[in-house]
Amino acid sequence: MDLRMVTNKVSGKDYAKALRLRRWAFLVILAIGLVWLGCNVWLVPHYDLNDYVRSFYLGGALGMTGGGLAFLLHNEWMLHHPEAWKRARIRETDERKQRIEARAAQIAGRWLQILQVPIVLVLLLVDLRLALVIVCFMGLYSLLYLIAWTVLSRRM
Repeated sequence: MDLRMVTNKVSGKDYAKALRLRRWAFLVILAIGLVWLGCNVWLVPHYDLNDYVRSFYLGGALGMTGGGLAFLLHNEWMLHHPEAWKRARIRETDERKQRIEARAAQIAGRWLQILQVPIVLVLLLVDLRLALVIVCFMGLYSLLYLIAWTVLSRRM
């Protein structure tokens, strides 16, 4: 479920309220990107990191900052053009599209869980630490699934 669906459920029928909620989310994303960029400028040069890690930090910081800024600008444009709200709201609340997205997420999650087993078997031969990371993610996924199942079974 993405940010559009969450803000639509929270705001109900008021699409302007959903856009205002998204503004805050995009501001947080932009702030995280700017903090990451600041860390890249002031902290990373003081550590002996290889070029790959430095490039990763710079690319991630620029991507997070640029994405937050782009989404924020688009959201602000939407807030000032109510005639575009109708089309966007219809696109976002289409039940067929929501079912397709939910089903696609279920299928991807199941296949990801299944494919982690052969990945762990290969990584055991390469590096035990990498295999343990994947096993931890498998456990985290299972724990989150159980929590979600418990919450949903009580609500439905």
